[in-house]
Amino acid sequence: MNIKHFSLVAYLFLIFAVLSCSDNVVPDFSYLPKMPKRGEKVTFTNLTTADEDWEVESWSWTFGDESTSLLKSPSHTYKEAGKYKVTLMVDSSKYKVKTMDIVVYDTIPTMITDVDSVEYYQEVTFSALAYNPYYADVTYEWTFSENAQGDELKEGVSTEEEVTVYFTKKNVEEYVYLHLVIEDEIDTTIVDTFYVHDIKAKSLLMAQKSGEIIRQRIIDNGVEDPELTGIAAGKHPFNMFAVDNTLVIFDAGTKVEYAADWLTNTSGDGSIRLVNLVDKTSNEIIHNRGTSSHFGFFNGFVDKNYIYWTDYSEFLYKTPINSNLGAFTWKGNQEDQTTVPYYLVKTDRLGYFGKGMSANQPSGGVAYFDQAYFWAKGGAGRGIYRFLPSEILSTTANSSTAVPTMGAILKDFAIRSFSIDELNMKIYFSVTAPADKVGLWVSNIDGTNPKIIDNSPMDDPTLYITGILVDNESNRVYWAYRSPETVGASPATGTWAEYYNNNPMHRSGIKMATLATYYKPTGTVEYFAPGIVAYGIALDEVKKY
Repeated sequence: MNIKHFSLVAYLFLIFAVLSCSDNVVPDFSYLPKMPKRGEKVTFTNLTTADEDWEVESWSWTFGDESTSLLKSPSHTYKEAGKYKVTLMVDSSKYKVKTMDIVVYDTIPTMITDVDSVEYYQEVTFSALAYNPYYADVTYEWTFSENAQGDELKEGVSTEEEVTVYFTKKNVEEYVYLHLVIEDEIDTTIVDTFYVHDIKAKSLLMAQKSGEIIRQRIIDNGVEDPELTGIAAGKHPFNMFAVDNTLVIFDAGTKVEYAADWLTNTSGDGSIRLVNLVDKTSNEIIHNRGTSSHFGFFNGFVDKNYIYWTDYSEFLYKTPINSNLGAFTWKGNQEDQTTVPYYLVKTDRLGYFGKGMSANQPSGGVAYFDQAYFWAKGGAGRGIYRFLPSEILSTTANSSTAVPTMGAILKDFAIRSFSIDELNMKIYFSVTAPADKVGLWVSNIDGTNPKIIDNSPMDDPTLYITGILVDNESNRVYWAYRSPETVGASPATGTWAEYYNNNPMHRSGIKMATLATYYKPTGTVEYFAPGIVAYGIALDEVKKY
């Protein structure tokens, strides 16, 4: 017989033998009393069965309280009331195991939880162990502090047998009271105290219109108050990205509107900064101080290795994330600008020039996904233009055959900003024109089936919604919305208070909705952080206190 075939047969025979042997022995046991009390001896009776030709050689018990035994039918005394998992293993084989839960009572009812440590905003279930051998009727009345929230609670009280709650205040000691009555046997109140520990969680970082970066953690079951980080946001921080513990801030500077003298003015004061989110130290990658405001950092994107950014309308740049470029270099004319080391592409070198993608039309964001670039435009050259690195031309694109193969999408929309959901293959984008399409939208990755999510009115086409991010873990899209009130506009009629009363979702704030999938649309629009007036937002995925 071939040696390989023999080895295979032997291996299969061994597996069959092991599985067959496990069928020869059926571990089982019982215990008395059925409702043991703390300090009372529990006797375990071994009920294991085996074939006549099989002799059991060993028994191994674990009682759930770190105690063990090698006897066939041992006894054990539990020192504390609680729920324990008892396991019997026969012949040291993981295929011959019987596990059973046992509840040990106290003569005095005992309160228990299903977790070892109660944590902030995390659900915990409270129940009671009450010695009730004759199954008399039991009534419960749980009372919690105002910090407890749960479906079974009404004004902090529940009459359920067990109750699941979470606590909305961290680093505090909480009390829970249980008034328990077992017919004529017991009428008592149990009090338990426990500490609510803080948890580490991801955070949403929000660049205020002016001032500091705000941090608000993303927590299951609820929302906590935002806090200031001490990190300066900048003048117009339209975009931010967090990579590991580094925050990249794209600040367009003070002057963000189109300037007719964009080749010669010197009013620029924007920058790209890297901020360490642990020690808050900052490093400036590049700035445009003393150069044209047109060469500001209007839109950006970051991956693990590179920083990408666009100026107001003409150029797309790229540099390693650990760069230190100093002052932005302007060569004095557009053609020479293609020689700077961080140059990536100019509008007229993609083959779109004259076919939709236009110079002097505002950039609406950039992304690099699946080895392709996405560059959004507003104005007359509206849409998202897609191209491969190999399709960037070395000279001006004049040929009709030079159109990138991936083509343009969403050309009916002037796009201010966008974000790609790589998991569900969607694009979320904010629209500033035409007037009947203003709002936040979602479409398939190829631009098909666009659907509006939020039609709240625009504050200013240059500003509007610039911060959009997708979080697949929380299954939400977040965006920073600013009401027209923030730029000094007046409501069509009445006061802003009256307007908001009729349009409650048109207030400034960070909004959110569940993500769209292949089968379902986005969920209902809600506020994650109401009242916060922000531009860029970023997701800090490193969980922190």
